[in-house]
Amino acid sequence: MNITIKAKRSELTPATREFIEEKFSALEKLVASAIGPVTLSCEIEESIAVERAGARYRAEGNLSVDGRLFRAEASSNTLEGAVDRVRDELARELGSARGKKRNLLKRGGEAIKRMLRFGR
Repeated sequence: MNITIKAKRSELTPATREFIEEKFSALEKLVASAIGPVTLSCEIEESIAVERAGARYRAEGNLSVDGRLFRAEASSNTLEGAVDRVRDELARELGSARGKKRNLLKRGGEAIKRMLRFGR
């Protein structure tokens, strides 16, 4: 998985970069069956406008898997909290998409089985 991290209005330290890469590397097991390249672009921001709304940090993640785009955004008082929320939301979206694909495949198999049983 290719991870790009961009920071707005704050400095991106090596420790912060390592923390973000470690958190998002947990998504690799969910995209292991991807055929093409998997890219994740993460944007973190420290903003006064967001702070007025009750949070200091905003994190956004765009995950591209096999031509599909999964997007999540979260705000929190801490950078770690915002990154955790984004990671959890992306994991939820990936699991939901995987479940939809699996259910469609099962429904197709059931339909074929019903057609084959019709002749008895």
